[in-house]
Amino acid sequence: MELHVIEREGRKTVVLLDNEMRIVKPVYDFLKFQRQKDKALNTLKASGSDLRTYWEFLNDNGYEYDKVTPKMIAEFIDYLRASDNDVIALNKESKRTNKTINRILSTIHMFYQFEADMQEIDNPILMHDVNRPFNSFKGILEHAKSDNKTKQSIFKVKESDYKINLVTDDEMELFLNRLDKRRDILLYKMLYLTGARIQEVLDLEIDSVPLPDMSQLVGCFQQIKSKGKTRDLYVPMSLIKELDDFIMEERNLIDTDHSYIFVSEQKRQLGKQLTYRAVYDKLKKVQEEIGVDFNFHDLRHTFCSNLVQSGMDVSVVRMIMGHEHLSTTQKYTHLSNPYIEDSLSRYWNQSTLIGGGSDGK
Repeated sequence: MELHVIEREGRKTVVLLDNEMRIVKPVYDFLKFQRQKDKALNTLKASGSDLRTYWEFLNDNGYEYDKVTPKMIAEFIDYLRASDNDVIALNKESKRTNKTINRILSTIHMFYQFEADMQEIDNPILMHDVNRPFNSFKGILEHAKSDNKTKQSIFKVKESDYKINLVTDDEMELFLNRLDKRRDILLYKMLYLTGARIQEVLDLEIDSVPLPDMSQLVGCFQQIKSKGKTRDLYVPMSLIKELDDFIMEERNLIDTDHSYIFVSEQKRQLGKQLTYRAVYDKLKKVQEEIGVDFNFHDLRHTFCSNLVQSGMDVSVVRMIMGHEHLSTTQKYTHLSNPYIEDSLSRYWNQSTLIGGGSDGK
C-alpha cells in the first residue's frame, strides 16, 4: 500500500492506494474531510501513514474495516508491538514506542468517529470516563462543574515520561560551524533562536520578512503558516537582518515561481522548496561528524524551556510559542536543568549565535 499527495482544485491532499493501486475510499473520504477542516498537509500525511498501517493489518487478517470488533483492536495493538521479525516472543523489542501506538490508535478512533457520523458504523475503539487532569481546567469555576470527567480509550497503553533533550549554546555553535551553506546556518538559527517548528520555517516566504530595524531588538513575522492555522513568529532583529542580506545576496539569484526563502540549491532540484527530508538528512550527517544528537523539536523545547526558566509569565510564553493550550506550556515550568542559567536576553542580546556564525558561508 502506498501514500500519495495529489492536488485537486488547487489544494493538496493525501490518498492511500491499495496493492492494486486503487484509492482506498474510506480513508480518502476521511482525509478529504480533515483537509476541509484546514488540517496541515503534514498532519494529513501522518494520519494517512497511521491508516495505511491499520489497513495493512486488516488485509493481513482478512478483516473488513466496517466489521471490526474491540477484540480485533486488541489484536491490532499486538500487531503494532511486534518486532521487525514479526515474531511474537518474550523480550523482543517493539518496533514502535507506546507513544506511537497511542497516536495510531487516536487516528483510528477519529477515523471511526467520522465513519459513525457518515455511515453509522460502530466505533470499535471503546472509551471510558477518567478524571480530568487539574491543569486542563480552563476557568476559575471549572472545579464547580458536576462532571469533571473526560473520555479515554480503554486500549491506551502506558507511556514513559518523555525526556526533553535540551541543547546548549556551545553544542549549537559546534553544529553551526560544521554547516557549509549560509542557507542552512540561517535555517537552524531560526529554529534555535525562535522556537519555530521546522515546517513553519520551511514555509516562510520572502514577503513575510519584516524590514530590519536595528534600533529594535525584536521583530515579528506576522501570521505565518502554522499547523493549518496562522500565528506570529518573534525573531531577533539581528537574525532578520541576516535573512534580509541572504535574500538580497543569494536567494534572489535563484529564479522561482514561488517566494519560499529556503529552497534547494542542488542542480536537479534548483529552486524547489526545501523539503523536510533534505533538512533531516543534513542534520543526521552533521551530527554523525560531531557526536551531538538532537531533533528539530528539541530545539523548540530548548527555547521554550529557557523562556520559562528566565521567569517569563507562562501566558506570554504560550503566545510566543503558539501553543493552543496553556497546559502545553505549563509542562515546562517544572524543568530544572544545569544548562538553563540565563534568561531570554542571553539568546537575543548576548548569545554568541546572534550576529555571527554565518560570515562567508
